[in-house]
Amino acid sequence: MSQLKTKGISRGATVLTLLLGIFMGALDHGIVGPALSSILQEFELNTGWGVWSFTAYTLLFAVSIPVLGKLSDRFGRKQTFAFGIILFAIGSAAAALAPSFTVFLIGRAIQAIGTGGIFPITTAIIAMSYPPEQRGRMLGLIGMVFGLGTILGPVLGGMIIENMEWQWIFLINVPISAIILILISRVKQEQPIIKKAIDVPGIIVLTLIILSLMLGITLKNMLFLGLGVLLMPLLVVIERKSSDPVMRLTYFTKANTLALLLASMVSGFVMASTTNLLPYFSETVLGLDRGAAGMSVTPLAVASVLASLVGGYLVDKAGARRVLVFGFALTLAVGAALATGVETLGLFYPLIAIMGFGIGIIIGAPLNVLILQAVDPKETGLAVGYISLFRSLGSTMGPTIAGLFLSTYDNGFQPLFIVSGTVSAVSIVLLLSFQRRSQAAAA
Repeated sequence: MSQLKTKGISRGATVLTLLLGIFMGALDHGIVGPALSSILQEFELNTGWGVWSFTAYTLLFAVSIPVLGKLSDRFGRKQTFAFGIILFAIGSAAAALAPSFTVFLIGRAIQAIGTGGIFPITTAIIAMSYPPEQRGRMLGLIGMVFGLGTILGPVLGGMIIENMEWQWIFLINVPISAIILILISRVKQEQPIIKKAIDVPGIIVLTLIILSLMLGITLKNMLFLGLGVLLMPLLVVIERKSSDPVMRLTYFTKANTLALLLASMVSGFVMASTTNLLPYFSETVLGLDRGAAGMSVTPLAVASVLASLVGGYLVDKAGARRVLVFGFALTLAVGAALATGVETLGLFYPLIAIMGFGIGIIIGAPLNVLILQAVDPKETGLAVGYISLFRSLGSTMGPTIAGLFLSTYDNGFQPLFIVSGTVSAVSIVLLLSFQRRSQAAAA
């Protein structure tokens, strides 16, 4: 097992440094929203262009996760994390100083690639720096910090916009990145390095597949989706011949790892579809005004942050698979309850809080702990990267499918909640089924 060996900085301080990177990246997810109108006004664009600020970020983040995860196993996790921080700072400066919207989008894309070297790599470093009996608790901190950053992002963004120019939303990342780089440079880490040729063809084809699938889902474009599917056999051929493939085919041929990847996709779908749908549900079904409807996700967000921390502790006490099944059981129960009809705030808010607690668990420590138990320690970065990638795919599918149901049915909420509960139930069945198979094989 890799252990952090520090000089002039304690292991606790190292973890705080890594979590600061997570917090900075999480803030960036929501901090741009309040500044969007100012940004579009700066570049004299209509509101339709605003979505590309988020689309460019989402696409490049999804692409960078597995690639940088793999490269972290090749060049070192600390080095890859530092590379991600540097890219994030460069992207932030480029977005702030952009003379045109095109350059602004390039800056956002560079930011996203940098974030792909921060989130999964932090998980891998912290997980491999603590013994198995402490991993759940430590990984739970990541979810808690990410949740806090996501909640505080819009608040901080609004404060900056009220008192300063919108460029400071991005410029503030530069000194924070410098502090993180100074601290992380003092960390020494022993890590088994895979010294083989980099799988360049595999990286290129995998990148094209991810971009095609994400664009196809986001734009509801069958051409992009078809291209992504058609490229998959080519990737399989390339990876079978590669000495160090960027995509481990065994992740998809072994039932246990495949179940975890599918569960990660479901977790992203449940999270994104719920959080994107709740304000509209609150406004149209419960009759809240637009401001109150926007705040209706607060119980879910707070419960999710709490669950990330509590779930991590539960993993160390009861086991990751049991806790993950419990989380999906909560999202299943709430999905079923919402599908039957909820018309009072007295019932709505408790249900949403329970849903938030379940979401905090299923996107948190249990999945990461389970995937680390299932793979070779030398592949930690790659494995965690794929868990994050599949969660991103699910997150992209969530709002798209929600919009499809709402535009197709008079009451599109009901079928969406039914689907959310159903995929949660399927995840439970898969996890329990493969747990029994593993126990039988061990016996």
